[in-house]
Amino acid sequence: MRFRDLEDKRVALLGLGREGQAVWRELRKRFPEKPLTIFTETAIDEGFAHELIPGRDQHKLGPLDGKDLEQFDVLVRSAGISPYRNALRHLRSRGVQFTTASNLWFAQNPRARTICISGTMGKSTTAALTAHLLNCAGFNTRLAGNIGYPMLACEETDIDWWVIELSSYQTVDLEAEPDIAVLLNLSAEHLDWHGGFERYTRDKLRLADLAGNGRIVANYTDLLLREKLAWHTGISWFNHVRTWWSGDGEVVGGHGSRVKAPASLAGQHNMHNLAAVLTLLDKLEIEIPDLEQALATFEGLPHRLQLIGTKAGVRYIDDSISTTPVSVAAALETIGFEDVVLLLGGMDRGLEWDTFAAGVADYLPYAIITLPDNGPKIFASLERTGLAPAGGLHQAENLASAVTLAQALVPEGGCVLLSPGAPSFPHFRDYADRGNQFYQLSGIEKGAPNTH
Repeated sequence: MRFRDLEDKRVALLGLGREGQAVWRELRKRFPEKPLTIFTETAIDEGFAHELIPGRDQHKLGPLDGKDLEQFDVLVRSAGISPYRNALRHLRSRGVQFTTASNLWFAQNPRARTICISGTMGKSTTAALTAHLLNCAGFNTRLAGNIGYPMLACEETDIDWWVIELSSYQTVDLEAEPDIAVLLNLSAEHLDWHGGFERYTRDKLRLADLAGNGRIVANYTDLLLREKLAWHTGISWFNHVRTWWSGDGEVVGGHGSRVKAPASLAGQHNMHNLAAVLTLLDKLEIEIPDLEQALATFEGLPHRLQLIGTKAGVRYIDDSISTTPVSVAAALETIGFEDVVLLLGGMDRGLEWDTFAAGVADYLPYAIITLPDNGPKIFASLERTGLAPAGGLHQAENLASAVTLAQALVPEGGCVLLSPGAPSFPHFRDYADRGNQFYQLSGIEKGAPNTH
C-alpha cells in the first residue's frame, strides 16, 4: 500500500510517537485537506499538538475502541500497538485494512538498497557500526528505523545503502524485500505484546523469510537461530570458522586475520556485533581501506554503557537502552560488578526473571535497587534465589528515589549503573528520556569536568 492508495480512503492513525508523527506529516504534505483522526492512549507531545490543524485533524485520547475504529477504511498502526489486540483482530476480520510507517516507506521506495538488522540484543550498535563502516568505504549511507530517524522522516533520495534497525514490533507485519537481513540472536522479549515466545520468535524471523535464501546473515552460535533457519540456504553465518567469530577483545577471520575492537566496542557482546558486521561486509564484497582507523573513529551509542561522569569518586554509567535481562548481564560483565549499585526494572512485559536471578550470582553487584513497574517481580525473583548482595536488595518508588538511595549505598570509588533490562514506558517518553533524567539526577553538570 502506497500513499496514493490512501487519497480516497477514510484514514486514522493509531499512536503518535516518532513514527506516527512522521506519517502524519507525510499525509499532510500529500493531502493537505484530508480529514485525519488520531487515536492515542496517552497524551501527545505538546509541541507536536500545535501542528495539528483544527477542523481537519481530530484527536481522540483513551483506550482503543473497536466501534470507534470501524468507520475507517485504513488504520496506520504505530509500532508500539500490538496487532494481536482483540479489538484490532476483530477489525481485520471485518475488512478494515492496516498498514504501518515501515510498510509505507518500503512501498514508496521499492528500489532502495536496504540492510535490515534485528535481534533481541545488539541491533542498535550493529546498525550504527554498519552504517559507519559503509560510510568509511565511500558509500552514501543512511541509518534509520528503530534507531536514528524514522524512515518517513528521511527525505534523501541519493542513498547507496539504507541501514535499517527493525524491532519485532515492526517485523510482525512487515511488507518488504530487504537486500540483506541480519539476525543477531533470539531470547525472550516483548512476550506480552506478541502473546508468547513462540509468536515472538515467528514475528522476529519474518525478516529472514522476507529476505529469502542467500540474503541472510545470522549468528551460528545462537542455537535457536540455527534451528529456525535450517530450511534457508546460502546463509552467511557469523561466529563461524569460515567467516568471522568473536574472540577476547577481537574478532578472528576465517582466513586467519585478527581485528582488535576499539574502546567504543567494549565487552564480549560487542565482539558478536563486530563479527556480524564484518561478515556482512564480506558478503557484500566491500573492503574498508583502513579498517583499524575506521573502527577507531566509531563512537558508541548514547545511553549504551555511556560513562556520563564521575562525582565524588563515583562513576555514573547510563545503559538506559538496555531493555532485556540479557543486556543487563552483558553490562555487568563488561564494566565489572563488585562495586556497582545496579538500578534495574521498568515496564513489565511478562518476562520471568528467575533465569537472570540465578545467573547474576556469578557477577553479583554490590547492591541492587529495583524500579517500577516490574520491580516487585524482579525483587521477588532475586530473593527467591537467595541472593544477598553486600549492599542489599532494595525497592524504589521511582528513578529519583533510586538514585538518591544508590548515592547513599555506593562504596567509595564505586559505580552507579542504570541498566534497567526493561522498556521505559509509561514513566518516560523513551529510553533516551530515562537516560537524560538519570544524568540530571546524578548531579553531574553536562560539559563539566569530572569531580573527585
